[in-house]
Amino acid sequence: MKKIALILFSVLCMCSVSAQKYTDQYLLDASKIADEWLININNNQYEVAYMGLSSEIKATYKKEAWCNLMNELIIEFGGLISRNSVEKRFQSEIDGMENGFYVFIDYETDYSNTSNHNEHILLKQNDKNKWEIIDYNYDFSKK
Repeated sequence: MKKIALILFSVLCMCSVSAQKYTDQYLLDASKIADEWLININNNQYEVAYMGLSSEIKATYKKEAWCNLMNELIIEFGGLISRNSVEKRFQSEIDGMENGFYVFIDYETDYSNTSNHNEHILLKQNDKNKWEIIDYNYDFSKK
C-alpha cells in the first residue's frame, strides 16, 4: 500500500512540475510579444503594433483610427524614459470571457510628461497558438 501511495504522489508531483513548466513558457512567450508591441508603439510603428492586436480589437477599430489614437496618446505621454515589468500572471479563466490561455502583464513606466505611470496588457493565445493583445490600459498623473 505504501508503494502505491508513493507512486501516486510521484506522479502528482511530476504533473505539477510539468504544468508549472508550461505556465512559465506561456509567461515568457507572452512577455516577448507584449514587450515588442510596446517598443513598436514607442517607436511610432503603429501599423506594426496594430497587427499584434486580436481580431476582436481590429473589428472594433479601423487601422487608421487606431494608429491616430495611439499617436495622440504617445504625444500626451511624452518620450519613454524607462519601463519595467512588475507582475506577470497566467490565468485560464476570466469572468465574462471564454476559457483560454491569458497572460496579464503590469509595467511601471516612466514617460517625460507623466508621473506614477503604470501600463497593463492582457494577452490571449489564439486558436493558432499565437499571443495577441486583447487589452491595453494605463494610469498616471500629470507632471
